[in-house]
Amino acid sequence: MTDSKQRARRLAEDLERDAATYPEQRAEILIEAARLWSQAAAPDQALRIYDDVIASEGDEDAQFATVEKVSLLTEVGRAEEAEAEIARLSRTHVHPGPAELVGEFLEEQGRLEEALTWFNIACRDLMADDEELAGAQLFARPELRGRQRVRQALGLPPDALDLHTEDQQAEMTELLERVAAPPQPNVGSFFVRADVERAFAEGLVHGTAPTDASGYFRDLERGWRASLDELGASRLRILPTNVDDLLTYAKEHNRDPREQQTRADHLMDRIREGAPTLDWPPERNAPCWCASGRKYKKCCNSPTNR
Repeated sequence: MTDSKQRARRLAEDLERDAATYPEQRAEILIEAARLWSQAAAPDQALRIYDDVIASEGDEDAQFATVEKVSLLTEVGRAEEAEAEIARLSRTHVHPGPAELVGEFLEEQGRLEEALTWFNIACRDLMADDEELAGAQLFARPELRGRQRVRQALGLPPDALDLHTEDQQAEMTELLERVAAPPQPNVGSFFVRADVERAFAEGLVHGTAPTDASGYFRDLERGWRASLDELGASRLRILPTNVDDLLTYAKEHNRDPREQQTRADHLMDRIREGAPTLDWPPERNAPCWCASGRKYKKCCNSPTNR
């Protein structure tokens, strides 16, 4: 067995033990363990874990495990079983995240019409409610981009969701261009954990509905990944921001702190002044950037945050 496979096996065994220690994160930890067993050339071990999660965990976690199982079954040449899992999943009320992943899986196989069906499932709430669609931000709903991509490949004319996606992409590109300033264009900012509730209360957070800190950091993680795709970059510098500092900056410059451009200008000014920043994404075993106290791989980089 190669060194890399031995290391993957050891890490998988460690994670299985961790799953018992952290029951609230059991599903995410076990899914990561299964992926490591696969890397260790032990697909049966991985499939055993996926089946465990499917049988014992909540609806959405079980669906994420099913998608991972489908991918592994396909890799090991058990295509009929993979198709059976997709069929079983299709008979449930599939959440947007797992549905998007099935769409991506089918798209990679060139099964575009089937992929579109799954992307439509992922977007069904937006297709049914114009108000939901109007408030949908691309970084929080990446399934919109996948759906648009497949529809374009099929030669279908743009519909309302495609047009909304195009508008969101244009806004994101424009915002990134405004924020970008050589020699360090790949930057972002976030409110520190202790200030998240206050930032929502004062209307300083854009592109996401009021929620708890975990939801805020999850949306940021997804948004930054989308930004990297747009920029063709691999890393960002991110600035931890305090509400008081932003409000002080806005007052000193006679600006509205609720405006996105004020936030962007504050970010660039602080970076030029040498304010401490973080490299994102961190190493998988490093502390998570959101200051939860957990490792990155078990927090904002867990499978459910993809």
